[in-house]
Amino acid sequence: MQPGNTERTKLKRLAYKASESQSDLYSILDDNYVVHVGLVSEQGPLVIPMAYGRVGNTLYLHGSTGSRLMRLLAQNPAVCISLTELTALKISRSTFNSGMHYRSVMIFGNARLIADEEKAVALDALSDALVPGRVAESRPMTKKEIAATIIVAVELDETSVKIGVNEVDDPEEDMNLGYWAGIVPLQTRFGQPIPADEESRGLPVPPSIQRLIDKS
Repeated sequence: MQPGNTERTKLKRLAYKASESQSDLYSILDDNYVVHVGLVSEQGPLVIPMAYGRVGNTLYLHGSTGSRLMRLLAQNPAVCISLTELTALKISRSTFNSGMHYRSVMIFGNARLIADEEKAVALDALSDALVPGRVAESRPMTKKEIAATIIVAVELDETSVKIGVNEVDDPEEDMNLGYWAGIVPLQTRFGQPIPADEESRGLPVPPSIQRLIDKS
């Protein structure tokens, strides 16, 4: 379903920043690494940063079988998931009119515990979300490792996408007063890989890692 299709996901303030494009939703999720998962515990609201992976219209989150988060989701599966990608600072002549360039996503849904037979696909999606192609280069996961992991799925059916890229737009009365204005881009890039040990120092950098470096 398209973003912004429900009452709580429809952007009311600064509605021009809303996107109803599913491709924008997927692009933001696929280009980033961490979401913040909000849920309700007995002690009150709780927000936890988590790595994730996407397959089609499903978002996968994982944790240990002993994880507090996973126990809470089993009791109350309702979640609100958010992600913000900051791309620039917008510096106006006044701090009042300054702001940010960004892409953001908010997801509402119910976390579903996936069955053991689905785990392999979900775990591969989570791993390849961090480093595309890495699963094919790595030691296969053992049954013990899979058993120690809990994975939940959240369908991307109720979402909101917001994209802020407006230029500096100072009011006329702020012009020609000698104050600087402009855009300060923000970039995230990968540095050169550091081998973990002597064995790794004697091996070539894997293609998946090299692609990450080349991409940035």
